[in-house]
Amino acid sequence: IHEQRIVLRILEACQAELKGVKLKDYAGTKRKFEHGLWDVDAQMHVSDVIFSGRDYNEIIAALDSLAGRFFTYEDDEEWWKCGFISNPKYKKRTGIITFRVSNDLWDVFTKFAKGYREFELNKALALPTGYSLRFYMLMSGQVYPLDISLENLKDRLGIPADKYKDKNGKDRIDHFEERVLKPAKAALDESCPYTFNYVKVRENPNNKRSKVTGFRFYPVYQPQFRDEELEGKELQAKVTARYQIDSHVYEYLRYSCGFTSEEINRNKETFITAQEKITDLIGELALLNGKSREKNNPKGWIINALKGKIKDK
Repeated sequence: IHEQRIVLRILEACQAELKGVKLKDYAGTKRKFEHGLWDVDAQMHVSDVIFSGRDYNEIIAALDSLAGRFFTYEDDEEWWKCGFISNPKYKKRTGIITFRVSNDLWDVFTKFAKGYREFELNKALALPTGYSLRFYMLMSGQVYPLDISLENLKDRLGIPADKYKDKNGKDRIDHFEERVLKPAKAALDESCPYTFNYVKVRENPNNKRSKVTGFRFYPVYQPQFRDEELEGKELQAKVTARYQIDSHVYEYLRYSCGFTSEEINRNKETFITAQEKITDLIGELALLNGKSREKNNPKGWIINALKGKIKDK
């Protein structure tokens, strides 16, 4: 589970990058992701990954195991393979861990992160076991039932094929349910917006004694555990700036400052916040617009100047 949390922290950083957050300043001084020529240098505190204390053996085992795992990518144009992380280090007295992520893998993670909501990652990071975490990632956003064979499910969960079998090699479905499915479901039921119900899939559906070959998982959405603030931001992001910014401000940005509608929409969060915090926003924009004429990038300068004034409020 600690390996998965490291990967989730990387995905979290990718989301921050997609939002335009400077990674070197992301989430305080202890967590950093800085781009180099070939790799992204990552730094985080062990508490970002291990919640139950600072066990030296757990930390080393997680870093060592993840460094030994490989990611393979293939599309119509190329094939490549690289380690999930490289050069892992643990600074014992400070609790800081560092490692590198290949730029190629970072790009893949970034594309993957686009499909995850921020609150989904936050919930996943808080799950107590590896099985519950993987089930959460499997069920997040699912709408339709999933049929998964027992063999495939074990593979997805990282369970050896010969585990939960009796001495004759017969699957112990009761053990698999008690030790894997039920604890994972209970963890998701307790605090996550996505959980599941399941039924056994048998070789002969009409015979209850027939061999169990897999499971059908039914996604369950629990709205009481959603993050209303973040979902509100997502909804806001889908509404064009034209309907969220005062019409006079919008027109001034378009025809006096020279912003296109796309540029206003791209920076609408800044304009909306400025509208809330600056009493005479048009007057402020007029001053900034005059000063911006001497700048190499006038519109970019106006945006940054507004952010500075918002921060001072």
